[in-house]
Amino acid sequence: MSVAANLREVRARILAAAAAAGRDPATVKLIAVSKTHPAAAIREAYAEGQRDFGENYVQELLQKAEELRELTDLRWHLIGHLQRNKARHVAQLVSLLHTVDSVELARELAKRLTSAQLERKLEVLVEVSIAGEAQKHG
Repeated sequence: MSVAANLREVRARILAAAAAAGRDPATVKLIAVSKTHPAAAIREAYAEGQRDFGENYVQELLQKAEELRELTDLRWHLIGHLQRNKARHVAQLVSLLHTVDSVELARELAKRLTSAQLERKLEVLVEVSIAGEAQKHG
């Protein structure tokens, strides 16, 4: 099945689920997880109206963002763990960072945005570990 056909199927399922829940489907945001897929697949989804794409590896995100730089309304989401030393690469690039798991990382991101003199705020989701397990982030 093509990327476009898969996208149409997922959107139909979202519409049905929203209707069943009594929810306005316009309030649901579909983030197409594009990790491990080539830029060509993102272009195909983009042609179908998809604008939000999720990556979980910084290097792959940077490569695809460069390849697709002419798609100026594309919104990148970083959905994987972000190490502080890579914050400089994504602070200015992503629309939403799904994995802020420490105060140190939040400070590093703020520092990077300030040093770039950007007048925007970076939207983040804060990851909280409630189990206290050392091997888990948050």
